[in-house]
Amino acid sequence: MQNPQEVYMKKWLETASPVEIVIALYEKMESLLKDIVEMYEKEGENRDTKKEVELANRVSEILYYLKGTLDMKRGGEVAKNLNQFYGICISQLSKAMAEKNLELYKDLLKAIGEMKDAWQEVRKKTG
Repeated sequence: MQNPQEVYMKKWLETASPVEIVIALYEKMESLLKDIVEMYEKEGENRDTKKEVELANRVSEILYYLKGTLDMKRGGEVAKNLNQFYGICISQLSKAMAEKNLELYKDLLKAIGEMKDAWQEVRKKTG
């Protein structure tokens, strides 16, 4: 028997617009990064570093996925800018993980949130 959540997600993916999917991925990254920041703020040095790495790796997977879906030929300047943005985010995430730096995670969370807001504006304008 299939998991009801998986059935719902499959159905949603079949009917969602590309912009809605991108927004959902940004929301997921935002949630994962908030969890990391919360771990740092609540637990400090005693945080579960294995869990931190798992969460950060999931963010990384989403960033690489988004980067990989860009159509550089048809996307023009927008695709070029998004490619650069994703590259910077991947680099920042790697640095935050290596340095165990809360401020870098917070900066990344802010950037992801701002880009999510921009995608939400696109959704409003495109229906």
